[in-house]
Amino acid sequence: MLAVKSLLTTLLCLSTSALGATPAAPGLTYLYSLTCTLGQALDVGKGPHGTRTVIPITGGTFSGPRLSGKVLNLGADWGLVDTEGTFSADTRYQLQTDDGAHIFIRTSGPAQADGKIHLRMVFETGSAKYKWLNNIVAVGVLTTGGGGVQIDGWQLDSPKK
Repeated sequence: MLAVKSLLTTLLCLSTSALGATPAAPGLTYLYSLTCTLGQALDVGKGPHGTRTVIPITGGTFSGPRLSGKVLNLGADWGLVDTEGTFSADTRYQLQTDDGAHIFIRTSGPAQADGKIHLRMVFETGSAKYKWLNNIVAVGVLTTGGGGVQIDGWQLDSPKK
């Protein structure tokens, strides 16, 4: 019993001393830059969370150090403008790599004051070569212009000790 109490006291002291320290920040590894074209937006009206607009994703390309290819004409952004006027992206679309692998992607995230949209990115693929995408945490920054969008994406890395 004394050993358990001693262990608990030691753990409590260690965690208490760590509370004042700022943990190391995770890093980012560049995944790719993607440009895509968009179709005509369709306003589907108000719902319980705001006004939803569907914007077809009609094509494009992506390129990065570990993967590149095209954006298929197979997907859309089901964006939502909330009651405060903030737009949030809500996309689902399909990528095809230059070597033929298919990668389904979902993104979501709110517009920022500077007009860019910060995205959470989730990938899904059955490809053995790209299966690492299924288990990463990824973020992106979307900018608009010229009838399309650009997304620069990064993988979140563990903090370095």
